[in-house]
Amino acid sequence: MNSHIESLRLIELHLKMHITTICTFPVFDAEIMNSEIEAHASFIQSYLERIPYLSNEDSELIKSISNLIKVLRLMVRERLDLHSKLFKLSEGTDLGLSVDSSFSISARPNKFSKEQIQKLEEWYESSLEHPYLNSSSTEYLHSSTGLTKMQIKNWVSNKRRKEKSNQVSKELEPFLN
Repeated sequence: MNSHIESLRLIELHLKMHITTICTFPVFDAEIMNSEIEAHASFIQSYLERIPYLSNEDSELIKSISNLIKVLRLMVRERLDLHSKLFKLSEGTDLGLSVDSSFSISARPNKFSKEQIQKLEEWYESSLEHPYLNSSSTEYLHSSTGLTKMQIKNWVSNKRRKEKSNQVSKELEPFLN
C-alpha cells in the first residue's frame, strides 16, 4: 500500500476520533482541535497541489476527509457557541432567552409536594402485602398526584428498596437484643 494512502487513512481516522471526542466529552481543548483540523486541511491542500493524478481510492478518501473537516469545524464552532452562552448565562448576562417568571432553580427541583408524598405513602401502606404497582394502581396514582408514571414507578421502587434495607435479617436479630 502506498504511504500517501496510509497517511490519508490516518488523517481520516484522526478526524473521526475528534468527532467521537466532541460527541463524548463535554469539555475539550478547542484550540488544539482547531489547529489539528487546520493542519490536516492544509496537508490535503498541499497534497492536491503535488499529485497530478488521483486514483479512485485517493479521490474517495479526500472527499471523506473534506466532509469530516467541514463537520468538525461546524461541531467545534457550535460547541464553543454553546459554552459561551452557558458561561454568559451563569454570569447572569441576558442572552435574550425568555424564562417563565415562575421558574426558579432550587437545590432540588424535582422534590414532590407534601400532598403527592402523602398520596404515595397512603398507597404504599395499603399495599404492604404486595407493594408492587399494576396498571390500575399506576393510573390511580398518576391521576391523583399529577406525577408522571415514571416518577411514580421510581418512587415506589425506591421506597421498597429503603424498606428492605431497614429490615434486619432473622439471623441477626438475636445479636441485636
